[in-house]
Amino acid sequence: MRILVLFFLCFQVLNLCAQKKTINLSRKRLTRIPEYVFENKDLRVLKLYGNQIDTLDPRIGEMVNLEKLYLAKNKLTELPVEIGNLKKLKILSVSNNLLTKLPEELGEMEALQQLWLDQNQLKDLPSSISKLKKLETLQVRFNWLDSLPSTIGDCSSLKFLYLNRNNLGALPESIGQLKSLRELYVSSAGPLLQVPESICKIRMLELIEIDQTVVLPTCLLTMQSHRLRIVMSSR
Repeated sequence: MRILVLFFLCFQVLNLCAQKKTINLSRKRLTRIPEYVFENKDLRVLKLYGNQIDTLDPRIGEMVNLEKLYLAKNKLTELPVEIGNLKKLKILSVSNNLLTKLPEELGEMEALQQLWLDQNQLKDLPSSISKLKKLETLQVRFNWLDSLPSTIGDCSSLKFLYLNRNNLGALPESIGQLKSLRELYVSSAGPLLQVPESICKIRMLELIEIDQTVVLPTCLLTMQSHRLRIVMSSR
């Protein structure tokens, strides 16, 4: 019986510790981040989905132990340069906001693996994105992108790239340097989107989603096999 009591107490302590490392303030109608959040320097996960925050406090850069930051569905128009101080951040979700640009300091987030930027008003991405060597997923659907930085080819770990619903005219030649890329989504990514021949250098590529306006190089059409699938979007 004593062992069971001790086990229960240990479980409660561990649970309390876990709670201190995660704060969920989603759908609380917040217009700013509460002060007590900034006092928790050991915070690992901060969830602020579905609020009304229009300005991200620069002190977010002091939360150096953050690993996951969820800010989707707020009213943000920009991110502070201090966000680049989050060297341990693995997931950044800022979809469904009003972002028109991203700071170059974004490239300083060296641990970033997932970057979700869907449904904003972005016209371009910072060239510093090339520094995100651990980035595996980049979602930029439903924006106003008219080009991608030529440096995107330096994102050597990128596996999933979502570019649907933008204004792109062409993909940069450096796209062929994405040796880890497995899935590319470019349906409705831009009128008469040109995909360069360099994409045929990507041997890990398994799926490309396109629409009737996407112009593919002939070398890609001959690569279709059990590994590579070219899927026509029905949307």
